[in-house]
Amino acid sequence: MSISPRSLGKYELQQRLGWGGMAEVWKALDPQLQRYVAIKLLHMNLQADPDFVARFQREAQLIASLHHPNIVQIHDFQIAGPPETDIPIAYMVMDYVEGPTLADYIRNTSARGQIPSPADIVNFFTSISLAVDNAHQKGMIHRDIKPANILLDQHNTRFNPMGEPILTDFGVAKLLGISSSTMSGTQMGTPLYISPEQAQGLPGDARSDLYSLGVILYEMVTGVTPFQGNTPVDVITQHISAMPPSPALINPRIPPALTSVISQSLAKDPNARFPNATAMTIALAHALNLPVPERLGSPTDRLNPADISTFSSQMPPGRQSSGRIPGVSTSGLPAPQAGSPTLPDSSQNRPNVTPAQSQPYPVVTSGGQVSTGQVQSPTPTPYSGGQGGGKLTPLLTPSAPPFVPQPPSPPGRRLSRWYIAFAVLLLVVLIGAGLGGYLVFFSHSNTTGNVLPPNAVADHAFYVSSGQLADGSQGIADQLQVDMQNVQPPPTGKSYYLWLLADIDTTHKKDLLGPPPIHPPILLTNNLPVQANGTIHYMYLGDAQHNNLLSATSRLLITLENAGRTPAGPSTDRSTWVYYAQLPQELIPNDPTGLRGLDHIRHIYYNEDNLPVIARYGGLDIWVFRDTAKLLEWSTSARDDYDGTTDHYGQMHALFTSMLDYLDGIPNVHLDVPPGTPVTADPSIARISLLTVDPTRQGVAQYLATDPPGDLDHLLLHLNQLNRAPDATPEIHQLSVEIVAAITNAKGWLMQARADAKQLFDMTPAQLAQSTAVRLLDDLVTQVTYAYIGQLDPNTNTVKPGVLQAHYEAQQLATFDITRNVPNSL
Repeated sequence: MSISPRSLGKYELQQRLGWGGMAEVWKALDPQLQRYVAIKLLHMNLQADPDFVARFQREAQLIASLHHPNIVQIHDFQIAGPPETDIPIAYMVMDYVEGPTLADYIRNTSARGQIPSPADIVNFFTSISLAVDNAHQKGMIHRDIKPANILLDQHNTRFNPMGEPILTDFGVAKLLGISSSTMSGTQMGTPLYISPEQAQGLPGDARSDLYSLGVILYEMVTGVTPFQGNTPVDVITQHISAMPPSPALINPRIPPALTSVISQSLAKDPNARFPNATAMTIALAHALNLPVPERLGSPTDRLNPADISTFSSQMPPGRQSSGRIPGVSTSGLPAPQAGSPTLPDSSQNRPNVTPAQSQPYPVVTSGGQVSTGQVQSPTPTPYSGGQGGGKLTPLLTPSAPPFVPQPPSPPGRRLSRWYIAFAVLLLVVLIGAGLGGYLVFFSHSNTTGNVLPPNAVADHAFYVSSGQLADGSQGIADQLQVDMQNVQPPPTGKSYYLWLLADIDTTHKKDLLGPPPIHPPILLTNNLPVQANGTIHYMYLGDAQHNNLLSATSRLLITLENAGRTPAGPSTDRSTWVYYAQLPQELIPNDPTGLRGLDHIRHIYYNEDNLPVIARYGGLDIWVFRDTAKLLEWSTSARDDYDGTTDHYGQMHALFTSMLDYLDGIPNVHLDVPPGTPVTADPSIARISLLTVDPTRQGVAQYLATDPPGDLDHLLLHLNQLNRAPDATPEIHQLSVEIVAAITNAKGWLMQARADAKQLFDMTPAQLAQSTAVRLLDDLVTQVTYAYIGQLDPNTNTVKPGVLQAHYEAQQLATFDITRNVPNSL
């Protein structure tokens, strides 16, 4: 974008301070008031977003209404068109804050082992918490709090020698129609500070901002962020499902009380976090044995915890009651201690990742600072901002050794250290030619708490994947969790027996590969425990081989029999049959695949066995989830490689080729690339496309052929037929419809991503080096990000779902609704 002359309205543009995929920031002079201002120019295609102008006016007014000394003040907002600029642009005029960002400060201090003093930390969070709570009380949520969005005013050191923190970009995420999890281009970066709920594609609420503050606190006292990874997907996954390592493992001088404050701040369940930022800072002061700053006011001045619930109404339907992240439990943890709530040491749950070595993700702040957003290393780049000021002393105990921050060492590949929302997340690990890819699964801990899937009945059970993968379907759906209420304790000498049973009438099952073997009943336990309050929470951890249960069973039976026995099957006395459940067993009329609802669930969940020649482990849901995550990794890598030269053309071109290999599939990629173009993606994965790009060759008629439909259409086929199953539960019908909508959304976004990748692939080195390629690269990342995480609608504050939401719901399809209605014959 060119600006000629170097002015915008009444403002004289003097120096471009930074730029990114969605905006650039200029230092400008207001000649009327003779003062410097910062102007944020938003890179928006106003013609492509007809709602933007109205939203810009509405949201900018709300942002400008925020008046707080620790929130950057907005003075003006306008939409300028030709002849001032080449294209219509929206811009915001705000205070010019002279000083570094908090990201600069951390790089020069904490990342080098120079931890700020306890007093400096408390004073810093006092200023920030007052700003955050003030905005929350007015109904404004930031959604993208991170060190790069906190400026340190060097002209105001009354409370903070480092510079008074000024929070920028409040409300800008919503104005632009993005959330921390749905940013495009360079704005997405490595989502180091994203909350678990935003990482799942939800818009987030006030509690999400509090989580981000917890990440900043963790980084200030350790020098590193709690989650790191080689790709944005790595980091997103950890925020959702992994427990952070105890900060005391990184900085042994951290007192236990501070660890407790950090642990509560980073709780997966939004309800388990502090009720507001002020409460967090008060707990922080107590943990560091410091008086609570008078600026925080009296307890009656603080935001009422009940007010937080008002923000929950902004979450999509079905998520408002508890804010629970599916599959991540906070129950069963030790009770908090008064004044210092605590969580157990999570150091043993460190996810299997290595610190990021990728290129930084530049992000522009309102004050003109540019933050890389990359994972900080123990040897950071030289500090280039203003002087941080203030005394830096490590948090220490008298006997502690000198502290040098180090990212946590990655442990061995013990997959049980991963947690997963409801069943499985996965990534592909490339292991060489011929072997293709195998899946790395993330599972519940063996000590997982009560995890209720949304809309579940009170008495239910569901399959869980341990992640202890061997081959084929082992490690997938190899565990079972049972949750029941209002259960009478067994009489003396009796106990409840929990059984999994094979399919009904398996000899007449009409599957394309023939009937499966008839499986005997599986006794999971002969002593199903009933708690004193009449509840059952039982976790069957599987056998030593991690054999898949869903392939052999589809019905559940609980019997009440004499205690202490290990029978081969349930008693033939029907009076002992007390609870029962089953997955859909009936054939679906006019189903072109000839399957039952149960079989469709199996194809979606754990094993697409109609394509054995492909040797791809896992079900269609897993394939789609893994491959879309890979596309996101490749697209962001390509965008990061752009530097306006031809130096990285080869590696960028290879990334576009890999994306088309996955989207088109090797049999059809010639539609987008010249014949003979080398395949740069894993050929065993790229054997089947994500999209159906040649309907004449890819379809149901080719179901067993070498060129099946694209994975998205293949998944939609099973979902649509499952929704027609005559014995599917209302919950299965609802889930099927919701998953179909999400996959259909993702299909549209990936079709646009394919067009972008094709256009970028066809560019010459000179064309790819031009600035016009940036918008195409940004759109590529945007479309793939939407496909993977979903798209936030800023007008309704709801998320249009994508693959991530579909994945979580797909794992809920194999849920048993347990009833007392036991059939006369099993």
